[in-house]
Amino acid sequence: MKDPKLEVEIRHSESKTAWNVIGTGLGGRYKIAKVPYDIINGNEVLTTADRVEALNIAKFIAYCLNNSEEIIDKV
Repeated sequence: MKDPKLEVEIRHSESKTAWNVIGTGLGGRYKIAKVPYDIINGNEVLTTADRVEALNIAKFIAYCLNNSEEIIDKV
């Protein structure tokens, strides 16, 4: 497996209900992944839980990309 050597960060979408994993390297300001979540009308608890779950998934994707060299060395 080849190391992608990407550095990414997580940002909330300005226009949609989603977390974006975005490249931060030189010339790399592009969206790597989008993790959407639903807004459930009238139920703040489920909406918050769905949003937190989506954020955790985005954090996992970002961790894997930011630490790809260590992960690939263990494989």
